[in-house]
Order: sequence, then structure tokens, then C-alpha cells
Amino acid sequence: MNAPILPHLRILDFLDAETHAALLAWTLKSEPRFVPAQLAGGMVNPEVRRAQVLRDLGPLAAVLDARMREEAPHWAAALRSTPFTTTEVELELAAHNDGAHFTLHSDTYSRAEVARGDRMLSAVYYFHRQPRAFEGGALRLHRLGAAPGDPGCDIAPDDNSLVVFPAWGPHEVMPVRCPSLAFADSRFAVNCWIYRARA
Repeated sequence: MNAPILPHLRILDFLDAETHAALLAWTLKSEPRFVPAQLAGGMVNPEVRRAQVLRDLGPLAAVLDARMREEAPHWAAALRSTPFTTTEVELELAAHNDGAHFTLHSDTYSRAEVARGDRMLSAVYYFHRQPRAFEGGALRLHRLGAAPGDPGCDIAPDDNSLVVFPAWGPHEVMPVRCPSLAFADSRFAVNCWIYRARA
């Protein structure tokens, strides 16, 4: 019998219309500053992860940080996670255009160097222009111990929706198809990692 799929929460209409519009406008304005996504150690490997990212969310950073800190205790309780005090919220804007993907991974640190804390929760906020001009890009959540190619639970990257799950959980981003190749037509996301202090 297979282990259960990773526990998760899906929240629709996560941001109000004004904040959603401001985030989209900031993202489109910031297109020249996006860079290829890196893996651990600063390596860029499009076969593993293909996306463009930006760590600067401008005036939206404080808004999202505050919202994540406010909701984190409720999310941890709902997911039956270990209770913790949030010490940091790490944010990353990601643009997924044609062919973008991220193979099976988890969001916990695996490197030898000292981390800034323990990632406890991962949250992904999805947004895009209307009408949607891309296909695919589902978040696939897996059971613990899953191997590449195992079936999982696909969650569509619907506009203004948020998915929250334990940071240790195996997951992947399925390939995106964006025929126009235009940055503005990308599948956009804010990747959020919620930390506790490392003991």
C-alpha cells in the first residue's frame, strides 16, 4: 500500500484584487532583472530546474512577509506540523515560460554549510495575466520516499491561489507550455519558505 500523498492546503483568492494587481505590475516591470534559477551551490542546470527568478519583490515583500507570518501558525496546526515561531520568511519571484519545470525535490537544506534556520513550511502563490496564455505547470505533490516517475497529486496553478505544504515534502513543477514565448504570458509564482530558528 502506498504512503499517503503529502498533506497540503489550497487557498483560493489569497490576495485582494489591489495587491494581486500590484504584484503582477511589479513582476512585469521587473522583467529585465530576472535571472536563471539556481540550484544548491549556485549551479544553474536547466535539465533539473528551468525558470527565471527575482529575489526583489519591492513594496510587495513586506505585505507578503506579514501575511505569511500571520497565517503560519494556523497552517502548521491544520497540517499537523510541529508548532514553531516564525523567524524568517524567504521570498522568491519565479517566471515559468515555455519548457520551464523543476524535477522532484524537497525544500529542506541538504548542503553541509550552516543554514539560517529550518525551513518548516513551503507556500507557493500563483498569479498570471488574463486570459491565461500558458498550459501545464501543475505542482505535483508526492508521498514521502517517492522516486522520479511516481504518480502524485497535481494542483493547478490557478490565478490568485496559494498552496501550503511541509517543506520536507517531495514535489515537482510539471512542464509549462507557453506558445507566445512572451515573458508577460508566463506562469508566475511567489515561492515562500517559512523558517524557525535552528536549535
